[in-house]
Parts: sequence; C-alpha cells; structure tokens
Amino acid sequence: MWPQGVLLDFDGVIADTEPSNAAYLAAALRRFGVELTEAERLALVGVSDKTTLERLLSRAKTPVSPAALAEERRRCGNTYADSASLRPQPGLREWLDSLRARGVATAVVSSTRTQLIVTALNRMQLLRSFDVVVCGDMVQTPKPAPDSYRLALRWLGLDAGQCLAVEDSPTGLQAAKAAGLQVVGYTGGSIRQDTSRADWTAASFDAIARLLETLAPNDGRTAK
Repeated sequence: MWPQGVLLDFDGVIADTEPSNAAYLAAALRRFGVELTEAERLALVGVSDKTTLERLLSRAKTPVSPAALAEERRRCGNTYADSASLRPQPGLREWLDSLRARGVATAVVSSTRTQLIVTALNRMQLLRSFDVVVCGDMVQTPKPAPDSYRLALRWLGLDAGQCLAVEDSPTGLQAAKAAGLQVVGYTGGSIRQDTSRADWTAASFDAIARLLETLAPNDGRTAK
C-alpha cells in the first residue's frame, strides 16, 4: 500500500545544507584553535550531540563552552537564512504536491532548532507543504534517539507501519528505524553518507516517486 504519511529529514534531504553547515562549524572551531579532519567533519553531519562537540572543544587552546561555540557558529554564517544558496532539492516540490494530491500526510523531522527550520521552510515557500514540523529543540533527546519521529507520528495521528521516512545519514536512519519506520536512504545530497541500513536507496525524488509506484502499483489510490 501507499504510505499514509511521509516523514523527511531537513538537512541533506529537503535542502542540501550540509556542506555549508560543515564549513561554518569548521570555521567556528578553527577560531578556537581546533582543526577538523575530513572524517571528523563527515561524522558531525546530522548530529546534535553535545558530547561530541565537547570532545572537539577539549582540543581548544583555551576553555570553550558549547554556548560560546554556538555563538561563534552563528557569527560565521546562517545556512538557513541564506536565500542565495538555500533551495529545495530538485524534484522535491513536485513530489510533495503529488503526495498531497493522494492525501498523504507529510512531516519534517529534524535535529536542527525550530527557528532555523521554520525560517528556511518559509524562505523556500515550503512551510505550508508540511502538516507537521518536529525539530531538535522540541524533544528531550534528538536523533539518533527515536523521540522526534515518535512525536511526529503522534502529531500526525499515524502508526509507524503506515508511514515512510526519508533520511540521508546514519544518525537519522538509526532514529527512524528505532521508531519502527521503513526508510528510504536519500543519496542525492552533496555529502554521500552510509545509508546501508535503509530499506531502499534513491538518488532523487523522481526515483523515490517511481519506487512508491512499484511498491504499490495496484492499491487503488490514485492522484486526485
């Protein structure tokens, strides 16, 4: 059957924000004397883990708090308010329209703060395309814990077995799987990550649309 709900990560799925996010974070850490390797930059994608950041900050030349790092990160740049580079992934808008035509509910499930995600969705004129938006500051434990996905499911009024998640990182995949969701691993972003835990993989939203058609070719649900 077609899913009754589709839940999407933001960074790297809805918008290709991860390269600039990584660059801004690396620049902020550099100002405190911390140089990141390429492997460390990739490991931070999709993570809002204070323990990880504190470990990196322990290499700073002088003591630095996570709050000070966050402030420096904001000074370096704001990916989510940069209208010049912020745009939806190719084919996303059309795919969301097709889901709405079928009566499929949609949600954003992100580890990023609400203010940033809502700003970005508004700038891309996508906020009204989603029924529910769940962000990292809305739950006690963000991804890779399943809390944010469970909250989105509760707000949608749907069970995990009725829905599908779209994620691009191991952190997100772990969260969605722990919430009981089947997951499409999206590989169309600039930073390619390990999506081996996904049930399926797709490099574009056109490919995800074709995947859904093959999974449920005769379920009787047609676009209105």
